[in-house]
Amino acid sequence: MKHGKVAAVLTVTALSTALLTAPAGAASSLTGRDAEVSTPSSAVAATSRYEAESAPAVCSGAVASNHSGYSGSGFCDTSNAVGSAVTFTVNAAAAGTATLAFRYANGSGANRPGDVSVNGSVAQAGMAFAATASWTTWATRTLTVQLNAGANTVRLAATTAGGLGNIDYLEVTTGDVGNDTIMRGADVSTLQRAGDLGTKYYYANGTQGDALDILKSAGVNYVRLRIWNNPRSGYNNKAKVLEYARTVKAKGLKLMIDFHYSDTWADPGKQYKPAAWANHGIGQLQTDVYNYTYDVCNSLKAQGTTPDSVQIGNEINTGMLWPEGAVNNSNFTNLGLLLKAGYNATKACNSGTQVVIHTARVESGARWFYDGIRSQGVQWDVTALSYYCYWHGSMSGMAGVVSDMKSRYGKPVILAETAYPFTTANYDHAGNIITSSQPCAGHSATPSGQQANFAAVQNTSRNAGASGVFYWEPTWHAAVPGNGWDPADINNSGNAWENQAVFDRTGRINPNIRWLP
Repeated sequence: MKHGKVAAVLTVTALSTALLTAPAGAASSLTGRDAEVSTPSSAVAATSRYEAESAPAVCSGAVASNHSGYSGSGFCDTSNAVGSAVTFTVNAAAAGTATLAFRYANGSGANRPGDVSVNGSVAQAGMAFAATASWTTWATRTLTVQLNAGANTVRLAATTAGGLGNIDYLEVTTGDVGNDTIMRGADVSTLQRAGDLGTKYYYANGTQGDALDILKSAGVNYVRLRIWNNPRSGYNNKAKVLEYARTVKAKGLKLMIDFHYSDTWADPGKQYKPAAWANHGIGQLQTDVYNYTYDVCNSLKAQGTTPDSVQIGNEINTGMLWPEGAVNNSNFTNLGLLLKAGYNATKACNSGTQVVIHTARVESGARWFYDGIRSQGVQWDVTALSYYCYWHGSMSGMAGVVSDMKSRYGKPVILAETAYPFTTANYDHAGNIITSSQPCAGHSATPSGQQANFAAVQNTSRNAGASGVFYWEPTWHAAVPGNGWDPADINNSGNAWENQAVFDRTGRINPNIRWLP
């Protein structure tokens, strides 16, 4: 996402998504008490079971026992109607992430999806509960959510007239257990400027801290930094990126370098060549891309901060380095040449650095784009998409595209950009890009709405097969002037993204925001 981009929210028809169901083992005797279970990272977490047929759970239907294999005294058999639900009161010793595991049976032969809400906010819309072959065959569906300290309300509500499957119980596993194979990312490309201006950042309890440390405490393990060739502001150029890469790596964070190949913003609406390349044709531009990419990568490598991934172009929906690299009439020839130059330079610098190719085409055209570059012999390691629900449509549509991209190209898929507002207020002279009090259905422009939306994006994309999600510019709040969007006038241009940072006007992080393990 970049300042000034205009996009329309389109209606999306979801593609089929892979259903993540696993047969349940023998029923445990645990009922409403804690157990110790081993996690994949060998950490120990507390697990509590809440039976669907017993108070404080509320079943909007009948408590039944006519199908074997359940635990406790029965299961919840909801009525066949949209909105039929089972509601659990879940207790957490402290605020933090938790894994919800619903045990269910569905012998109907058809998916019976449901919305999962936590404390009134949708954590995942339309969670799939696939057929389990018979009403006596039980399976589980899981997702990660954020719980408050104390009592929490977890509600599973049917989204189709078929109602829910039979719900046996909900198990809740608490404890922030990270997974380093998942990219839990943050694009903090304006943070270096913020630090130079003296901007202060605070943990949720009001303690001042380093912004990267605060983000790490919220689950971030990967940082994305954009690079411009020769921006007038002097920020996000090679020297500044090299400097800040040392800070990022010293924090133990992984590093993605996002090449815009421009002196300013490159996005679906504009892909300006840098001034130094303005008169170059496609042949010279291939050399330019190769040499520049290799030089930046090799300079990072030489100082001990080899990038873990490199993004060749930014949101290149219809090409880059226009007009030579534009895709016109579905002709990907020149774009293919440029992408191959970037790929080859990255691998020549360091064969282990992953090459990311990024388009914002979640709402339409993702196959067209990646089929187009593949037809030119382009290689890449990670497929990257942007997803902003207020521009790119429903989460179910996004999930369908993520699943399709992963299966079609056989590569990891990430959301390289997402964000959501926590307020409609504006704190500087630049008008906010997103001003609606409820930009997307089910989530208000409030701190709790921001947290719930981000959690839902992470859960929905991950359940569709994504390997990570990056929040775009979570540290770009407007407490200190001078960190404007325009590199040609950074002091005075203002910030139209401030209400989508995860730090508020005072620099305090949203207390409940989490990058989920």
